[in-house]
Amino acid sequence: MTQIAHRPIGELVVNLDRRRVPVKASDRRGGPYPYYGASGVVDHVDDYLFEGLHLLVAEDGENLRSRNTPVAFLADGRFWVNNHAHVLQGNSENDTRYLSYALEAADISGYVTGSAQPKLSQAALAAIEVPAPPLDVQRAIAATLGALDDKIESNRQLAERASAVIDASASQLRARTSTEVLPLADLVEFNRLSVKPHSTDALRYIDIASVSPGQIDSVQELTWDEAPSRARRGVSDGDVIYSTVRPGNRAFALIVDPTPGSVASTGFAVMSPSVRLGSSMLTSVVGAPEFAEYLESVAHGSAYPAVGIQAMGSYPVVVPKEAVVAEQFEADTMPLRRRVAQARAESERLAALRDTLLPELLSGRMRVPTEGVAA
Repeated sequence: MTQIAHRPIGELVVNLDRRRVPVKASDRRGGPYPYYGASGVVDHVDDYLFEGLHLLVAEDGENLRSRNTPVAFLADGRFWVNNHAHVLQGNSENDTRYLSYALEAADISGYVTGSAQPKLSQAALAAIEVPAPPLDVQRAIAATLGALDDKIESNRQLAERASAVIDASASQLRARTSTEVLPLADLVEFNRLSVKPHSTDALRYIDIASVSPGQIDSVQELTWDEAPSRARRGVSDGDVIYSTVRPGNRAFALIVDPTPGSVASTGFAVMSPSVRLGSSMLTSVVGAPEFAEYLESVAHGSAYPAVGIQAMGSYPVVVPKEAVVAEQFEADTMPLRRRVAQARAESERLAALRDTLLPELLSGRMRVPTEGVAA
């Protein structure tokens, strides 16, 4: 095994912090160029400061300690950066994309100061040591890991486009066909399946924290002895789950081909579709901002707002009068929703592979061919 030497990041990059310019939200003019902060894009503006591939590193914020999102990330094209993110580029002997992986994998806890407002100063950032193999090896590692990330990003864009197309189709359908308004409770069955613990079985637990708007980000593989008492909602293919707690966060997802043993938290309302309101249309209905706004308006509690099933079931839904129209919409759009689900599952596998390869490649325990890698 070839041991890879470590060097301070400050010796490997050009720091461009001096070119950053913070702009108050009230002074920004909207435009096509991303405006970056500590955790990514926070706005779009009408001008840019940087062009080409750069490495941005969070300068402050709680995420420096929690690392719920990447603290080191790439920005490409034309963009603006405020003073909450350091701006770096690899120097002539180092690859910018490789350094993003090396820095994201580094333990930065000893370099972050402040408790109320964690901060990573320019000097502290420069002192962080990362593996520094030769440039050709850096490029080979970046190409290997980058191919996985590129596919993950492609899948994310597919999901975004597909959801937009389906939601637009749903709106057009309601506009061009005869419709009626019915309460949601007349169109779906709530919490149809209840699951009892089985001491010998494992389960895949879906918690509220693991669901973001439109997708399940992760599941917990647990035994029933480890499972919380909230693990009681059974789910089936085609069901749609929506969090009844803090409904404005829009934690919802369509269940597609669930693995046996999949169980959701009782904090979710599990909606099973009907002929009048199929899985795809139901997903569009609950995914609309208007649905979240309605739930917020009927929720109880200020510190821990929650909505009951009866209130959720009272939501008025516009549906085609002819069941055959609704059935045709499902036939046209559910295959695309299933393709999106497959793409997301693929992305989960690719991300797991990337995270497994990363320490092996950075340590030198695993090597990748350097021949034929583009500069």
